[in-house]
Amino acid sequence: MLFLIKKNKLLISIFGVALVGNLAGSQQLAPVHGSGPAHNLQAVRKGAKVELVWKQRLQVADRSSGQRQPVLARICRTISPAPPATLDQSASCGESVGRVSLRKSRTQFANTAYEKKDTEITMRFTDRLPGDLQQSESLQFSVYEVEVVDDRGRTAGVSNRAPVLLTPTPAVKGLHSQLDSRGVYLIWEDEVESHPQGVEFDYRIARSEKGSTRPIVVPYLRAVVHLREGDRWTGVDTSLEWGKTYTYRVTPVARFRSLSGEVLSEVEGEESAPLEVTAHDVFPPAIPERLLALVGRASGKQFVDLVWAPNLDKDLAEYNVYRREAGGEMVRIHTGRPSSLSFQDTDVASGHTYLYCLSAVDAKGNESPKSAEVEAVVP
Repeated sequence: MLFLIKKNKLLISIFGVALVGNLAGSQQLAPVHGSGPAHNLQAVRKGAKVELVWKQRLQVADRSSGQRQPVLARICRTISPAPPATLDQSASCGESVGRVSLRKSRTQFANTAYEKKDTEITMRFTDRLPGDLQQSESLQFSVYEVEVVDDRGRTAGVSNRAPVLLTPTPAVKGLHSQLDSRGVYLIWEDEVESHPQGVEFDYRIARSEKGSTRPIVVPYLRAVVHLREGDRWTGVDTSLEWGKTYTYRVTPVARFRSLSGEVLSEVEGEESAPLEVTAHDVFPPAIPERLLALVGRASGKQFVDLVWAPNLDKDLAEYNVYRREAGGEMVRIHTGRPSSLSFQDTDVASGHTYLYCLSAVDAKGNESPKSAEVEAVVP
């Protein structure tokens, strides 16, 4: 009898340990009641790839609670000739183009889930578009949805819709550069023969300084020449700093606008190969203009006042004033600050005729050609 009691206590102890171990090991991630479907689905296309991102709310739940585990997210794609009238949830999912296992995603979020009891995770999937969809000449959209199912195959609902524009995004061909005093000229070609009505094509230029991995999108002046074999584009970056080395990348962009001009969808093509450009400043400033010479006299002394219009070059450093007499050579007689737009020549003599001209010099020492000569006759 004593043995049975002890045996029963032993059995109870073993059962208790097993029960505790079972409860501790039975916690799994499961959808929060009433909010199982994926939500906040977003789709971004770049070339042939469409990156999908959505949110899934999960919680820690015991199997005994009756809540089912989400085990699979089914990615659906529907081809439509127009963007959906509403981006709300639909009743059913379209053609399946991929699946994401939620069980595999569970482990990395387990610690957070145990602490918070419920959490919202970010899920991702990449869809690669078939070639025929990328080259469609008619206006089409690929509309994506995500359907989450539990371990019994029952659906938790369908996410919101996320459309992307299906239109060719031609590669940038023959990218090269030229430099002049206004900036860097980037020149390239494309092979766009036609595009769907309502779709506009453009290009985005990104620039990064040498040694930096953070490119910035730069505004640029553009010109397009339409040729039989395609378009020839020129983009001028006027915001660079001379003396620096930059890496440029050009990315094609297609936009679909509403009748009111609002951008409803935008997609990017594959960016060009990087192009390195060193902005050597070998370009002189503009020639100074409107130089005037005025002969004057004060306190018994004669002089010649020179005045001129400002030079608007950003890196202007100084002005040089030159003088000569008839039959002589020009000699520099003054160097002035860029903020000064006049000079008084007091080293003059009665009965002499003087010829003056002016040049501008930038911070790199590049000097402009000399201005037109002006004459001053000292009586």
